[in-house]
Amino acid sequence: STSARGFAASANAPKRPRGADADDANADFAKYLFALVVGVVGATYASVPLYRMFCQATGFGGTTRRATLEDKLKSDAWSEARRDEARGREITIYFNADVAEGMPWRFTPTQKSIKVRPGESALAFYTAKNLTKTPVTGVATYNVQPNKCGAYFNKVQCFCFEEQRLRGKEEVDMPVLFYIDPEFASDPNMRDVKSLILSYTFFKSDDFEDDVDQDDEKPSGVRVHGPGVVAAS
Repeated sequence: STSARGFAASANAPKRPRGADADDANADFAKYLFALVVGVVGATYASVPLYRMFCQATGFGGTTRRATLEDKLKSDAWSEARRDEARGREITIYFNADVAEGMPWRFTPTQKSIKVRPGESALAFYTAKNLTKTPVTGVATYNVQPNKCGAYFNKVQCFCFEEQRLRGKEEVDMPVLFYIDPEFASDPNMRDVKSLILSYTFFKSDDFEDDVDQDDEKPSGVRVHGPGVVAAS
């Protein structure tokens, strides 16, 4: 019968050597493990810039976002009533400054605090001085506390994530132009927030060697302290 012929054919089919299935499974596992290692290595190299972009876009971990106040307020979503609500909310911004270990700079906020209202731009300054006699390049990171407020703190211009090079004994003022998102005033989760802390930390950058070149004859920063010396902005 047909079933008998099928049974006979299957019985006569060549058998796989014992252990062949295990060898195939081991090969598949090795391929999977190799792909996993490659993926982890790639993620390691990409994690820093991707994490930075993610934080800046979402405000995760108290990281602030960069935006323009004009674009925000031009939106049709902002009614006059909501704008009035934002104007009636006053927030105190405190400023903090730190330097990492091995960074030979003195870094301080020029002002202790300022008062702002959501939707209004504000300008603040930090002062940095190179305490050595040779040029030193630094890079600053930042965050906002409480963490939940980071998504509402928008920086229009600042010196963070960009290398700042100071000549020996040079002292400069570094500006931060920012505003609080108007939505801050209408968010129920922000009702208990009366103040924010904006913190910067400078780290020494190894991208430049500590030697004097022609570029070190030019003043850096926004405003260089000293008699009659003003840096180009």
